[in-house]
Amino acid sequence: MARHQLLSIIVVAAVALVTGFLVAGQVKAQLLTPSNQVARYQALVRSVQDLEATNGDFRRQIAAIRAQINALETEAAGRSAATQALQNQVADLRAHAGLTAMHGPGVQIKLVNGVPGPDTGGQAGYLVNFQDVQDLVNLLFAQGAEGIAVNGRRITPLTAYSGSAGQVVIDQGPPLSSPITVTAVGDRNRMLAALDDSAALPDIRARQVQFQLRLTFFGSPDLPLPAYDSSLQITHVSTN
Repeated sequence: MARHQLLSIIVVAAVALVTGFLVAGQVKAQLLTPSNQVARYQALVRSVQDLEATNGDFRRQIAAIRAQINALETEAAGRSAATQALQNQVADLRAHAGLTAMHGPGVQIKLVNGVPGPDTGGQAGYLVNFQDVQDLVNLLFAQGAEGIAVNGRRITPLTAYSGSAGQVVIDQGPPLSSPITVTAVGDRNRMLAALDDSAALPDIRARQVQFQLRLTFFGSPDLPLPAYDSSLQITHVSTN
């Protein structure tokens, strides 16, 4: 009997012990759950903070790259503007040097020999000479001409004039004689006003009266000028 009671007591104690372990485990699990949630929340916060820091680094890198791109674009635009300015200067220089064909409003003048007059000491003043052409070209450039051609021969800043006995030689071109046609493109109104001025070209004006040297001109809204032909060589060479 006593042995049976002792066995019952032992069984009851074992059951109580197991139950105690189970209850303690549940209580511990319930106590750990809030702690685990806090840990997970803290880990999530750290992850968000890490992502924000990474995004901040990326934004700074993107801003730096954009700044570099803007600087490169500005530099390229400056170079393009400088290149365009240089190209414009070169084009202006080429036009001024007569190296490019051009057209535009301008005037056309014709010089024609006069008639022989009384003896003037052997001077053939009735003939158009190279000084007449040079004076006319200088007047036109002074009054707004941007380009000039004489009998289709483009004039440049280095053009040389020579000739004798009614012949006009321009640079290395062939000798020209009356009639001489001078075409100028530029400020048409100024050039026409200068040609109308009786005080301009005094030598030609005097010979107009004395020898009927003829100078006629007209304005046009569009006149063509050829480019300077640097291939021309001296075609009039005298030999002994």
